[in-house]
Amino acid sequence: MNNRFNILVVDDSETNLVLLEAILEDVGFNIQTAYSAVEALEQLKKNIPNIILLDLLMPNENGFNLLKKLKSNENYNQIPIIIVTAFANTENKIIAKDLGAEDVIEKPIDIPEFLNKVNKALEKVEKL
Repeated sequence: MNNRFNILVVDDSETNLVLLEAILEDVGFNIQTAYSAVEALEQLKKNIPNIILLDLLMPNENGFNLLKKLKSNENYNQIPIIIVTAFANTENKIIAKDLGAEDVIEKPIDIPEFLNKVNKALEKVEKL
């Protein structure tokens, strides 16, 4: 059922990418990965995903900057973006939501909660 959905996971940690990719592929999603904001933008030129999972702390360009870029670009501003971060404090949650993030998930992730939030965001995509 989920195989029609494409998810882009952006994180500079290979461990996190492998973990999220395994969890999401296990339930049938198609996954693209990117290690940086630059790589994510390159991936978006090739294939626009249904949803983006985005880390905040990355070298060179952080997740907040990428979130701003995506939400200000008419080609990408409708893609739901979920922040997945170890720094899900109140301030970062408020900033992420103000910039247009769909939700914020704290690392280490709780797998059932994580999948629930991903599925909720995808339900909105289906209604578009």
